[in-house]
Amino acid sequence: MDRETLKYWLALNMVVGVGRTLFHRLVQGLGSPCEVFSAPKSELLRIQGVGEKVAGEITRFDVDSGAERELRLAEKEDIRILTLESPEYSPLLKSIYDPPPILYIKGKALNTISLPLAVVGTRTPSEYGKLIAERLCLRLASAGFSIISGLARGIDTLAHKAALSAGADTIAVFGCGLGHTYPPENIKLRKQIIEQGAILSEFPIFMRPDRNNFPARNRILSGLALGTVVVEAAEKSGALITADFALEQGREVFAVPGNITSPKSRGTNDLIKAGAKLVDSPESILEELLPAFGESLKAKKEVVESQVKFDNDQEKKIFSLLSLEGRHIDSLIENSNLSPAQVSATLLQLELRGLVRQLSGKLYISNYRDE
Repeated sequence: MDRETLKYWLALNMVVGVGRTLFHRLVQGLGSPCEVFSAPKSELLRIQGVGEKVAGEITRFDVDSGAERELRLAEKEDIRILTLESPEYSPLLKSIYDPPPILYIKGKALNTISLPLAVVGTRTPSEYGKLIAERLCLRLASAGFSIISGLARGIDTLAHKAALSAGADTIAVFGCGLGHTYPPENIKLRKQIIEQGAILSEFPIFMRPDRNNFPARNRILSGLALGTVVVEAAEKSGALITADFALEQGREVFAVPGNITSPKSRGTNDLIKAGAKLVDSPESILEELLPAFGESLKAKKEVVESQVKFDNDQEKKIFSLLSLEGRHIDSLIENSNLSPAQVSATLLQLELRGLVRQLSGKLYISNYRDE
C-alpha cells in the first residue's frame, strides 16, 4: 500500500467517534477511507451510525497533518503499520466480527508466526498458577506453538518468558500505543519479545494505557489465536473476557482447574463447568489441536515427552518425593532416609538444573513431573 493511501486509513482510524464498527460501515458504504474523506456531508449522514457530530469530525479532520505525524512517529520508532489489506495481516484476526482496521507492529512479521495460542490469567498468581503457567508454556512452545499474551503482570509475563526460554515466537498485544510500555517494569521483557517475536497494538502510537482499552485488546488476543488457555482467573477478570471473546469467535477455550477454595480459581473452574476443555497437562491442548494440523505436529510433540535424567539415586529419590504441593525440607529428610547435608546438596543440584523450586519457609516443589 502506498503512503498516500495509508494516510487515509490512519486518518479514519484517528477520527473521534469513528470506532471499529463504524469504520467498517463507512468503508463498505463509500468504497475506501479516501472516498470517505472526499464524500459530502450528506453522503456521510446516510451511513448508519453517523450523526451530525461524527460527520463534522470527519469533514474537519486534517488528513495530511494528522496522519503524516503518525507516519513519521512510526518510522522513527521502527513500527510497521498494517491495514486490513496488508498481506502481513493475520487471516485469523481478519475473520473475527470486528477486526481492527489498523495494526501497529514491531518485530517479526505477523504472517510468519506459526500455531498461535493465547495464554492468559490473573495478575497475582499463586505459586501453583506460576508453576503451571511456566510448565504449560515451555512444553507447548517446545511443541511448536507461538505464545500470545498481553504483557500484563502475573500469568501474561510468565507466559512470554517461558516462550522466550523455549526459543519460540511470542506476541505481546498492548492495551495502549506502542510508544508506551505497560506495566513499565516490563520494559526489558518488551525488548526481548521484539527480538524473538513481536509487539502489536491497534491504538495510535502514543495513546496512554486506559482501562477501557483492555477489553478491546483482549478480543485481539483471542482473535489472533487458534485457542485461549486460562490458567488462573477470578470470577470477574480480564482473562474471562478474553475467553468469552474466544467463544464468540469460534475458537477453542482451555482452562486449568484449581483449588475450589481459592478465589483465583473460581473463574477457571466456572469455565470448565460451562464447557471449556479441562487442562491437566500440555497434552490436553496438543491432543485437541493436533487433528487440525495432521501429522506435522506429532514429531514436535516428541520434544515434550523426554524423560527427566538423574545423576544419581539420591536425586531420583528426592525428586520422587516432590510434587506441585510444597513439601518442607524436614519432611524430605525424614522420608528419604538421607542426612540433612545430603538432602540440601541434592536439592541444590536439582534447583540449579531447573527441576526443583524453593518457596518461602523451606518448602520445595517439583517444576516437572513425568506422570
